[in-house]
Amino acid sequence: MEHQVTLTIDAKGKKCPMPVLLTSKGIKEIDAGQIMLVEATDGGSKSDIPSWAKDTGNELLEASAEDGVYRYYIRKA
Repeated sequence: MEHQVTLTIDAKGKKCPMPVLLTSKGIKEIDAGQIMLVEATDGGSKSDIPSWAKDTGNELLEASAEDGVYRYYIRKA
């Protein structure tokens, strides 16, 4: 699925809790309805990022993994 990404967060190589902290900081930089892509290599992000999206009321549009990189597309509420 193709998403029109407004902001990309590069959290590759960062360990927990940095991917979530960077995601939380990034979501503040975009407007409601815009989409942010988060790329991470930390396996913990597989549960952390979806939980963060649910807890903050933002929409996780898609989560995927390829070559050890996890990608999360999040629409700001």
